[in-house]
Amino acid sequence: MQQRGLDIRILADKLESDILPRVVETAADYAEAIMASKVPVRTGRLLGSIQKRTQGSEAVIGPTEPYAVYVEYGTAPHVILPVFSRVLAFKIGGKMIFTPIAHHPGTKPRPFIHETAEDVKDRIPGIWKDIAERAIS
Repeated sequence: MQQRGLDIRILADKLESDILPRVVETAADYAEAIMASKVPVRTGRLLGSIQKRTQGSEAVIGPTEPYAVYVEYGTAPHVILPVFSRVLAFKIGGKMIFTPIAHHPGTKPRPFIHETAEDVKDRIPGIWKDIAERAIS
């Protein structure tokens, strides 16, 4: 018996082996670029720590610096005490300051990871459509 129409198994196989990994890789590349454009840069360490890992239908993109969480969510006001000496030493306006305690005012959140995730989430349908149309045609 001759088959007519579309064989869904062929489409499903193509989806799993070809289309989905390309969608994931393209979305991961996009996420890496967006995150790099949104990350606050002071020293460049946080930007330089952004890594992308993809494997099949999974991707992980993000910074590896431990302090990224404090940049993303901010910090509450807190006290800073010396750990390895009796006083803290730092510069303010070019002047050296020595003090046994510092009252940090906290930092505002800079949600570059969350903003990247939202941007990528909005872009995935378009990525999917472009890749699927090219693969099926």
